[in-house]
Formats: sequence, C-alpha cells, structure tokens
Amino acid sequence: MRRDKTEAGLEAHFRIAEESIRKGSKTFYFASCFMRGERRKAFHAVYAFCRQTDNLVDDNEGKPKLQRMLLNNWRKRFIEAYERGGSDDPILNPFVKTMKKYDMPLRYPLELIKGVRMDIGKKEYGTFAELRRYCFRVASVVGLMLLYILGIDPITATARKYAIKLGIAMQLTNILRDVGEDARMGRIYFPKDELARFGLSRDDIIQRRMSAGFIMFIKFQVARARRYYQEAVKVLASIRSEVRMVIALCFTLYREILSVIEQNQYEVFAKRAYVNTMRKVFLYLQLIVFGYPRPNPVPARSAVPLIDDA
Repeated sequence: MRRDKTEAGLEAHFRIAEESIRKGSKTFYFASCFMRGERRKAFHAVYAFCRQTDNLVDDNEGKPKLQRMLLNNWRKRFIEAYERGGSDDPILNPFVKTMKKYDMPLRYPLELIKGVRMDIGKKEYGTFAELRRYCFRVASVVGLMLLYILGIDPITATARKYAIKLGIAMQLTNILRDVGEDARMGRIYFPKDELARFGLSRDDIIQRRMSAGFIMFIKFQVARARRYYQEAVKVLASIRSEVRMVIALCFTLYREILSVIEQNQYEVFAKRAYVNTMRKVFLYLQLIVFGYPRPNPVPARSAVPLIDDA
C-alpha cells in the first residue's frame, strides 16, 4: 500500500513537471510530444527543475539578497534530495528520480545553479568569452543532461561537443528574442566590447533605441548564433534516428526564431519573436519529408569571429 502511494505521488509530481513545460515553453513542449512515454516524462522533469531554478532569480528581480538566499536553499535541498534518492518537493522529486534512473552526473545541475547565480546583480558582460561561459552553464549543461535521458549510447566526446554548441546557440537565440524584456529589467547580455565596436552603449539598450548601428549589431549576433547551429548540426547525422528527430525538431524550431527576428526587421525591443503553431507543424512535416536540418550558410561578409570550443 505504501509503495502504491509513493508511486502515485511520483506520478502526480511528473504531471506537475509536464504542466510546467506546457506553460513555460511551447517549443519544448511541442518537441516533447514526439518522445516515448518514460523519456518524455524525464524530459519534463529536467525542464521543470531548470525552470524552477531560473524562476527563483527572475521572480525576485531587484532583491539580490533574497535571490541568493533562495538559490542557496534550493541548492542545499537539491543535494539532500539527491543523497536520499527522492524528495517531497514536486519539482525535486521527479528530477532526482530521473537523475538516478539515467545515471546523470551531479555536476551538471550544480553547474546550472552556478549559471543562474550569475544573473544576480549582473548588469553586463565584458567580452563574449564571459557570455559564452554563462551560456554553457545555463543552456549547454541542460543539453548534456538530456544526452542521458535521450538514450544516446555511448555518450562520446563528439556528442558532448554537439550538446555544448547547440546549448550556446539556443541561449544566444533566447537573448536575441528577449532583448526588450531584459532591457526593462536592466539586464544586458550583449558583450560590452562588441557593443562599443558598433558605436553602442549600455544606455542604448536600456533606452531601447533603434538605430542603424543597432540593426547591424543584431545582424552580427544573429549570424553568430547561426554559426553555432551550423557547428552543432555537423554530428546530427551520427545520432540514431529516433533521438535525431527530437533533437532536430528542437534545433529547427529554435533556429527559426532567428528567421522571425529577420522578418521583424530586427525590431527586438517592441516585438518578441516566436514561431506560431502552424509554422511549427509545417517545420515538423518538412523534417519528416526532407530529413534532419542543414544550417543556412552564413554569408562571408557577416564578419562573425571564429568560434572556440566551449
């Protein structure tokens, strides 16, 4: 009887995780629908943990002491749950169970918490190397966690490299999509030295000033994100078909946000780029017919710097 109640409680927690992704990310929820039962639930559990970790900071913007306290407490509770193998917390419980089931390394969620902590009181990044470290912690490690639940075996250095590159590409896309919202919160993720190269400053972003220089700057950042997608997709063909479709769908839907930004004439302050449901279905059918994606070539004149391994 006790075991039945425990299993029922875990199922209820997994349903909470599913609701978290359904409300929090239409793109990831759409992609998860094409996964099989157990792996889909695990995918939801990972998302819910990442979302909750992020919300501890985002929901308490402007209160750095509270943010640090909440994040430190969350880290402590997570480690305790991991050591016990479970928790009463509806977010921690399915995530820890997922970690144990798929032998997911502890260092990845701890790295995620470090990345979210970087948002506390952070107003700007000096260089792209600093921003890339942030992207690795908040996005690439999520991809590394997902390698385990997607059943990629063995998890090679090539697979890890793919996950890192794709995570950075997707986080750069998030940054481009959310420029206006972040500016209203006083957050600027664009590297300070690159802004200066285009004659821009922190104040231009905070005040949401559209200018020819800003448009050129956004074009530069879009091209960089595309280059990361291009690097990531090189090993997609080596992943088995069932997993490849799920990853390719996430890849395609996120990369499409860059196309929407272009269609919006690079207006990222007043318009938040998103891919509507009809377009998502079309892209999925396109994958079915034509197979996994090949990135659009980046024009040579984009002057995107060479990408170092993260």
